[in-house]
Amino acid sequence: MSTEMRNKMALKELDDGQVLKPRLELARRDLGRALCYACSSMRAVVSIAGLAILALPVLAARIAAPLPPPSPYADTESVTNVTFCAGVQGDNVFSLSIEMDVSPSNNVEVAFGCDENGNGTLDDSEAAFAVGWDCGEWFFRDIASDIADSCAGSCGRRKLDWDLRLDNALAPKALRVRVDGEALPFSMISTMYDPSWNMARVTARGSVDAETVIRFGAFADALVIRIR
Repeated sequence: MSTEMRNKMALKELDDGQVLKPRLELARRDLGRALCYACSSMRAVVSIAGLAILALPVLAARIAAPLPPPSPYADTESVTNVTFCAGVQGDNVFSLSIEMDVSPSNNVEVAFGCDENGNGTLDDSEAAFAVGWDCGEWFFRDIASDIADSCAGSCGRRKLDWDLRLDNALAPKALRVRVDGEALPFSMISTMYDPSWNMARVTARGSVDAETVIRFGAFADALVIRIR
């Protein structure tokens, strides 16, 4: 058989799908098996009308905020600013964690807002909402309305986990706050989140250890994949 004839036959097989279709079907089955195996230890696989619908949790890449540098001032206050994107359509969680050695005399807080004048810092007039530890208490404060709440906390190495669920319009839906796994009885308010926020300001006062870890971000906590 001539080379020209073999090329024509190969092209006809491609046109008829005799080569690509079996390979695509095999790849589809292999992908389905791999996803089902991955989901077996996380979420159930549900078949509806011939569709396999898999809900896979996504590990969100939250922003790690740097600790402010040592303060040159007598009141020990130091500040650092971090730019970020509060959220986009499809995000359903706004999460913040603060892990630090807390004491009756130190303070670490994260304020969120929009850098409206574009100077690269979150000015006092631009800060909308703050969360943190202040000399013996965990707290949150809506800065504009001055609505605030606080809970006394024990000293030592502690971790605050702040998880705010969002609805489809990116409005607060449900709040869960824990310290070392123990729930704090904070009540949700509507101004705890705004998708227009683009700046966070971390403020530290008193003796704050260098091992303090602050992470935050908005994200979708699940990815839905549909396989026909």
